Amino acid sequence: MLEVKDVYKTFSSGYVLKGINFRVDKGEVVAVIGPSGQGKTTLLRCMSFLEKADKGTIIFDDYSHDMTSISPVDIKKIRMDMGFVFQNFNLFGNMTAYENVCEGLVTARKMNKADAGKIAKEVLDKVGMLDRADRYPGELSGGQQQRVAIARAIAPNPKVILFDEPTSALDPELTGEVLDVMKKLAHEGTTMVVVTHEMSFARDVAKRVVFVDGGVVVEEGKAKEFFDNPKEERTRQFLKRTMREY
Repeated sequence: MLEVKDVYKTFSSGYVLKGINFRVDKGEVVAVIGPSGQGKTTLLRCMSFLEKADKGTIIFDDYSHDMTSISPVDIKKIRMDMGFVFQNFNLFGNMTAYENVCEGLVTARKMNKADAGKIAKEVLDKVGMLDRADRYPGELSGGQQQRVAIARAIAPNPKVILFDEPTSALDPELTGEVLDVMKKLAHEGTTMVVVTHEMSFARDVAKRVVFVDGGVVVEEGKAKEFFDNPKEERTRQFLKRTMREY
């Protein structure tokens, strides 16, 4: 459904992605885990063209594009079928929760306000935020803001949603409410790529886990097999350190 091949990305400090290959199939939840600063977020941003890869190919719904020469028109087409949930919510502070969800439907997708409003109410209800639809982001907790951001991402009914560490900016007590919404989406068959430090989510909800370290995919596999029987020594070291709290 969505696949990237041989993706490279450099910044001034050097290579961040070093020939990554990655795919997600329809209806699949893939958790991307690994140490901080090793390329996970950059991978998502290149997949969504928030960053331009130095090299690579993207295949989306059987259409293949060179990531360095893809046209703005084709980028827009891909983005129309792709949702993105940011670590720090990225809500418009001068708009209510309802308006934040409506904005993309009306502005980017040219939907009439009545239809957009109906969808906004449906998705806000789905994430448990309909009763706060008229609140501004500054009046909401971090967990509530992230649930609004998820509502905004699912409103256009995208084919895949990318989550960039959606709980890392939250206090531990607020993390659960966001993970519950994500689990609900997963159980409904939503295609999701989730960069996360939440090992319990990766272990119990994801179908497949990809371990990224040093800008490369060190290991990937079905979630149960990955956690119960990791093949690489680097994977075993990482899991030993991060799974102590679980």
